[in-house]
Amino acid sequence: MNKELTLKNFKLTEEELNKPLKASFKILEKLGQGSYGLVYKAIHIASENILAVKQVPIGADIKDILKEISIMQQCDSKYVIKYYGCYYEKLDLWIIMEYCGAGSVLDIMKFLKKPVVKRRLP
Repeated sequence: MNKELTLKNFKLTEEELNKPLKASFKILEKLGQGSYGLVYKAIHIASENILAVKQVPIGADIKDILKEISIMQQCDSKYVIKYYGCYYEKLDLWIIMEYCGAGSVLDIMKFLKKPVVKRRLP
C-alpha cells in the first residue's frame, strides 16, 4: 500500500479521538523539543501511518498553542504541517500532526550549514 497516498486521505475518527491516545497510537521514539513541548514519532495502529505527536503541558501558554492549532486546521498547503487532531490526557495536550522526516527547518539549516534561502510560495 502506498503510505503517501493513504496519509493524504488520513483522518482520525471521532471514535478514535474519544479513546485514550495509546488505543490508536504507539510512540516509537522521541524526536526532540518543539516550541511548546516534546515531539515524538508515532505510528497510527490501524493504518500504520507514521505521524508526529507533540506533547504539550497544559500549564504552557495555552492561548498560543490553540492559535497554532487553529492555523494548522485552516491551512491546506504542502508547505504547512498538517494537523489531524488532539487528545487531552491528565495534564497534557497531545497534538497529532504530519511527520516531517527531514526534521525542522532549524535541523535542515544545521545539516546544510547555511540558512535556507527564502523562496516565493506558489
